Amino acid sequence: SGAIRAGIAILLKRAGLSPADLDTVLLAGAFGNFIRRSNAQRIGLLPGEVPRQRIRFVGNTSLAGARWTAISVAARQQAHCLARQTEHVDLSSDPDFHATFARSMIFPQGASSS
Repeated sequence: SGAIRAGIAILLKRAGLSPADLDTVLLAGAFGNFIRRSNAQRIGLLPGEVPRQRIRFVGNTSLAGARWTAISVAARQQAHCLARQTEHVDLSSDPDFHATFARSMIFPQGASSS
């Protein structure tokens, strides 16, 4: 969870946003199948400042996207358009990443189950 939390922190900082500014947080893949919103925030995986109702589990989006683009020309065009609008961020080369990652490895206050 530390790497994910650090990545979120770095991306928010680069965008000039706070967690509370996010309209929706989409949680894809296995995390969405096996973790509750409250637990994701309690262990520090997701920022606690995001209201839980803004966190959505979206399942296996890579498989759904592959199927969608395989059967739809419009979907492929939209995927190409989105790809051109995205920016690759190499977190390991960010000067703040290692310190942010180290801080993110520590579970937040109250994260223990006892």
